[in-house]
Amino acid sequence: MSRSLVVVHRWAGRPNTDFYPWLEERLRQPPAPFDSIVTLDMPEPAAPTIEGWGSALTQSLGPVPPPSTVFLGHSVGCQTILRYLAAMPEGHRVEGAVLVAGWFEVDKTWGSLRPWLDTPIDFARVRAAMGHCVVVLSDGDPFTSDWRRNRQLWEERLGAEVLVVPGGRHFNNPREPAVLEALLSRFGTRPTP
Repeated sequence: MSRSLVVVHRWAGRPNTDFYPWLEERLRQPPAPFDSIVTLDMPEPAAPTIEGWGSALTQSLGPVPPPSTVFLGHSVGCQTILRYLAAMPEGHRVEGAVLVAGWFEVDKTWGSLRPWLDTPIDFARVRAAMGHCVVVLSDGDPFTSDWRRNRQLWEERLGAEVLVVPGGRHFNNPREPAVLEALLSRFGTRPTP
């Protein structure tokens, strides 16, 4: 079965920004853990909406992706993936996700961010739809300075494995070795059928 990595970028990101091109290049080196890697170009990245980004993900993958799908989300991309998984029909499941700089609370809010914070997510549905969930946080993220609280929310709500990277900020560098390591250590070996 073909195995895919689907990347959903951050707020104001694009497929050619941050660590996404570097990560894809590294993951394509043999032995490649994925048959395909798709970094989606989400609509209106400077003002993402739940509806717009959710629709874009559904249009790209359909309402149910193959079970051998692994997601990688970055910041608001994590929120998008969680909401997509919660909307999947019951009984369907993906292999897992690596969620980078994800959040449920932030230090300072603004108008277009409010719906992402105020619209509930059905965490029970997300848990049922997702295999292994790895969250990569920083102890110095400028948007979520209380990383301990953020870690606790991920663990409580999704039973996530949380990795805290010292000095990782919001993971906007052209190379992010901690993200690559999280992907390879958790999803680098193809599951046996």
